[in-house]
Amino acid sequence: MVEVCPVCGSSELYYEAGGSVGKIYHCKDCNYIGALVIEADEEMIEAIKEEYEREKKAEKRKEEEEAG
Repeated sequence: MVEVCPVCGSSELYYEAGGSVGKIYHCKDCNYIGALVIEADEEMIEAIKEEYEREKKAEKRKEEEEAG
């Protein structure tokens, strides 16, 4: 199991803050900042990444429709 970002599934996380207040993580790939990370296996990581890509594409399409 690997700790990954709950937004994009990346394992590129570092501590933004920590200590007595708890851990705050920052994702290098999507800039998520928060206390929640997911311990995931390869199957779950792939599912998170696929959903993230779908959401990004839908958001981009929406922005293009609004602009044009």
